[in-house]
Amino acid sequence: MLIKLWRQFHKITDHADARQTWATERRQKAAKYYKVITQMANQGHATNGIRQIKEWYDAGILGNVTEVIAWFDGPELGKGKYFDKPESFPPAEQPVPEYFDWDLWLGPAAYRPYNGVYAPRTWRGWFDFGNGELGDWCCHTLDAPFWSLDLGMPDVVETEFKTPVPDPAFVSDQAIIRWDFPARGNKVPVTMRWYEGGLKPKNRPEWNLESLPASGMIMVGDKHCLMTGGRPNTPKILLPGNEWPGFQKNLPAKTIPRVFEENPQREWAEAIKSNTLLGSNFDYSAKLVEMSITGVLAQRFNTRIEYDAANMKVKITLN
Repeated sequence: MLIKLWRQFHKITDHADARQTWATERRQKAAKYYKVITQMANQGHATNGIRQIKEWYDAGILGNVTEVIAWFDGPELGKGKYFDKPESFPPAEQPVPEYFDWDLWLGPAAYRPYNGVYAPRTWRGWFDFGNGELGDWCCHTLDAPFWSLDLGMPDVVETEFKTPVPDPAFVSDQAIIRWDFPARGNKVPVTMRWYEGGLKPKNRPEWNLESLPASGMIMVGDKHCLMTGGRPNTPKILLPGNEWPGFQKNLPAKTIPRVFEENPQREWAEAIKSNTLLGSNFDYSAKLVEMSITGVLAQRFNTRIEYDAANMKVKITLN
């Protein structure tokens, strides 16, 4: 039963449609009501690296950041991988394993015959159950800019590119998603793009890079640019020549408390004992998830949406 409940929880919490945003908001309110200590499993939020990114931005090293560009080499499609594309749509019916309660696993989703491409592992590729690569990695790769730039919610989200799919219920092989964030106080508007499926942005001379890694994120400032990998653990200011080692010897002041050994489990345990909020508590992480879900929605329907965050409503442009 524990295994069944674990699968059911993860299926519901990774759902792509409006139920995801609603459920996230409910969890956020429940955490406050019951006064519990909460933590999202985006482990990079416990690292020194994500703290450095915010400290460096706050210190003015990057200047005004107008763009965030992220790319990821997944989804990996194939047998035994997170995204197992079936040979035909809809998938052929298969016998339900004896240990598996298919009806319980389906939960609120519409009934369909069992097939191993749905469960127990490869549900992420189906929008009825998961959010594709964006929903899987946005909370890691885009955590740092969302936090340090105080991005909040976008006004507009648009699918700029999406490969054709044999069934709109299944994730595409490749996509490019764009978010447009308005000005926030003295912070300028930001355009953020997410490339997936091995797509990458065009390399720019001011990034001082010979080539782009398989996955990464760049914050583009009018003074300097900053890059991380798929997680925010090891940020780097993209300086020319040998200036980066010199910068590392004279870092801006540490203004954000560190997590012991950068250990998210230890952070959670210590927060429970001291009754304090963690960095990626539900108040913060619910908004990070909400932002990512707007991107998933645009990708799912291959369209442009205008987002009314105050009322949690979207206006969809039908293609």
